[in-house]
Amino acid sequence: MKTALLAALFSVLLLTSCQTTQAPLSADTPSEIFFQRAQAATDQSQYDEALTIYRTFLADRPEASREDQFSARYEVALLLAKKGQEAEARAGYEAILADYEDLDKSAGAPAWVKVLTQKKLQEIKDRAPKAKQ
Repeated sequence: MKTALLAALFSVLLLTSCQTTQAPLSADTPSEIFFQRAQAATDQSQYDEALTIYRTFLADRPEASREDQFSARYEVALLLAKKGQEAEARAGYEAILADYEDLDKSAGAPAWVKVLTQKKLQEIKDRAPKAKQ
């Protein structure tokens, strides 16, 4: 009994000592780190945390590549939809598609974002009552 208790205590101590503290995100944090942390939060269903990370990225990194900007915007809309905030998600998807129509804004934007945005927007429209479309 005493051995089992010591083994359990040791396991807890080992696990807690292996946890690492992540450095705070800043304007000079590489884009990949923002996306990795946001994806990790999403994978743990911490949607508010992931939204904060993506929104911080968009606010703090206006010089980021178009690919990263469009990807982050898509992820924000996707997370809003996962949270059940479909009106906000729909507005986000529509804004992304509007920017694809503007050649100056869409230069360098990834094609996959446009395709998935159109699909997700259609899913929202299909779920909406017909009178609201």
